[in-house]
Amino acid sequence: MHLPETGTVIRALVLAILCVAVAPAAAQNPWGVGPPPSRPATPSAAPTPAPGEGGAVPGFMRPLVERIAAGQREMNRTISRELRAVRESGSTKALLAVTGVAFLYGVLHAVGPGHGKLVVSSFFVAREARVMAGVLTGTAISFLQAVTSIALVCGLGVVLGQHGFDVLGRSVWLETLSYALIVAIGLVIAISAARGAHHHDHGHGRVGAGMILAAGITPCASALIIMLFALTNGVLLVGIGATLVMAIGMSLTVSAVGIVTIVGRRTVMVVLPGSPRLRGWVSTGLSVGGGVIIAVVGGLLLAGAWARLG
Repeated sequence: MHLPETGTVIRALVLAILCVAVAPAAAQNPWGVGPPPSRPATPSAAPTPAPGEGGAVPGFMRPLVERIAAGQREMNRTISRELRAVRESGSTKALLAVTGVAFLYGVLHAVGPGHGKLVVSSFFVAREARVMAGVLTGTAISFLQAVTSIALVCGLGVVLGQHGFDVLGRSVWLETLSYALIVAIGLVIAISAARGAHHHDHGHGRVGAGMILAAGITPCASALIIMLFALTNGVLLVGIGATLVMAIGMSLTVSAVGIVTIVGRRTVMVVLPGSPRLRGWVSTGLSVGGGVIIAVVGGLLLAGAWARLG
């Protein structure tokens, strides 16, 4: 299967991001910078993102998910309070507190169930990879989500003067694009494996880059909230820094998921008894299964996002 050059994919995705994120808002405010948000995002007003933003969770996991959500709400209050302190007094202590909480926020956010970790783990179940690939993939996805969140708030909140809830609403368009791309990449992986296609390094690289872009262009809800708090309190640069620090925490958890999956797949293939032919069948089965899981997860998320658009 012929895949387009990575540079072409990146340019197309950047254009698509700009279209789906900015065009609807520009239609409502075509004259540039608008007034500051009249409905500030506060801990009581801004919705706390569900851990992992992945929808319903199994019953046995609900207590853990509820604890994570409670921890996120408390961190929301702490970050909002410390950002106000930074605005009012320029306190170095408050700045350090924002940075530390943002890092913990990133780790806690990534610990919850979510499509990012499931996609990463399924991707490395489907493809044999080096451990460093798990680190790079987890880091790239986490930072791309943070950068997308920063761009969304700066573009819609600062340039177009959109309200906090409007910014959160516009993020659904990017989620829809992201999930559609995840479905497509999952199908490419599954179909290629079923056909017995042998990818060279450049083929792996293109699919890997596509997966990073697909999973990474979904704005992180936690990062959006931090940015909206910072925008409301007039300390946008502090919010950008805190969001990038949060991405570091996220990358640690997501990278660990990738590493564990890579090592697990490699261990299965090493200890598997039988002939090379059997190993080949198992490897193909893992590749097809991983691709199918990615496509199914993407499809369910796409259906949910599409329903919210309506």
